[in-house]
Amino acid sequence: MTQHITEFQGGNALGNFRVRQLLTELQTVHGRIQSVAARFVHLVASDSALSAALREQLAALLHYGEPYLAAAEGERFVVTPRLGTVSPWASKATDIAHNCGLAVRRIERITEYHITFKPGLFGKSALSDPQRVLVAALLHDRMTESVSVGASLAFELFAGLEAAPMVRVDVLGAGRTALDAANT
Repeated sequence: MTQHITEFQGGNALGNFRVRQLLTELQTVHGRIQSVAARFVHLVASDSALSAALREQLAALLHYGEPYLAAAEGERFVVTPRLGTVSPWASKATDIAHNCGLAVRRIERITEYHITFKPGLFGKSALSDPQRVLVAALLHDRMTESVSVGASLAFELFAGLEAAPMVRVDVLGAGRTALDAANT
């Protein structure tokens, strides 16, 4: 069965305090960074293309928080839940959609960051590859999130994964003795 992914633009993902804090850290990587902005983007996986009515209901459900007012310009970084996982946010949002009677497979939230530079005398400023790595490290938690410069990674969130073979743990010997001691 074909899986359909529909994108819904979300609200502002950064408060003023976090913007100031993050901007200071980013400017240590590249001194010409002028601003950072981020917005949530919601991806909805469904078994078929969304009807206009379902699209409208999902848009209402996924409209929350402060609106995103910054321009979507500059260098873009897309932060997703770690590939191969389902985020707690996605689990809850999908449960809410199902409880509302909405026929969706899964709803996931990603964060799209935009970094702009001060104008320069010699053209546009840009990050070098090593600077991109440092910026990415500041924008995501590598234990629970993945980051890319494009949205293509986000669509990999919905790829089906093969289950690993079951592994049996041998509880005989020292492990069994410790288990028995703990339960007495």
